[in-house]
Amino acid sequence: MKVLVTGATGYAGFYAALALRQAGHQVYGLVRDDSKPRAQDLQRQEVNLAIGDIKEPDSYRKVLENSDVLIHAMMDFKDPQGADLTLFETLRQVAESSPRNRLFIYTTGCSIYGKRPERVMDETTPANPEHKLAFRMEFEQELFAMPIPQCRKVVLRPGFMYGLDGHSSVSGTWFKMGEQGKAIYRGDPEKGWSWIHISDLAEAYVRVAESGAAIDGEVFCLADEQRPKCVEVMKACLQAAGYTGEIEFAPPQEDDITSTWFNQNEFITSRKAYRLLGWVPRHTGIIDEIETYYGSWKAQKSNHKE
Repeated sequence: MKVLVTGATGYAGFYAALALRQAGHQVYGLVRDDSKPRAQDLQRQEVNLAIGDIKEPDSYRKVLENSDVLIHAMMDFKDPQGADLTLFETLRQVAESSPRNRLFIYTTGCSIYGKRPERVMDETTPANPEHKLAFRMEFEQELFAMPIPQCRKVVLRPGFMYGLDGHSSVSGTWFKMGEQGKAIYRGDPEKGWSWIHISDLAEAYVRVAESGAAIDGEVFCLADEQRPKCVEVMKACLQAAGYTGEIEFAPPQEDDITSTWFNQNEFITSRKAYRLLGWVPRHTGIIDEIETYYGSWKAQKSNHKE
């Protein structure tokens, strides 16, 4: 299959592209700048580069016309709604002008729910309408309702990602704090999140891409079952980085997305993915091998600015 991955130099998109190529598919990664080291890493791993911007459809329209699978693996923090809607409309136009059987995999995440009374959420749990990311669940439904000819649609809601280079993982932020010798935890100290190793998420992308029509219109939550408190994960990250001091607890900071948008429990279950995809996370949890994850992050710090 021919696969186009948006956000291919980002955390999820990069490893999804690599996994799909390793599975034998012809993969194109949408990147803004092919001179960046992370884009060059994609090329070294046999991923073709499509130079463009998600909000400039003509820059990737030709590649999309020839693609069997489109994976949207990024969120434009400057204009998240505009970027997603532009991609939806471009896909609809391409499907009408260049008909072929296609699959669109739309990535949102466990953070779309916001503060909910349920301890563990699944694919049927509604979003808190006051949450800043609730619009992404609305977009999921909008996508499913959109008439796109010959296009199957699947949504993935991964937990917080970790592992390998930790490109934009919160764990990397905590590793860095440990190295710099100053640890500040912002927000509710009782909150916890579900986590997923980036390799397990990449495998899920491959399974969905290779699945048939039976999963058309499905939503899948993806995470392991550990569900630790955030402060426990932070302490483990700090200790792995050699930090032995105290943690300073502080209220959320307005310009800090992690402490504002994600300042609540975000626990999800992946039972549906186990059942319908046969997908099971191979990694047991972020705390269990935190020294390994720190070592990998530290060895690849040069990639973190990409």
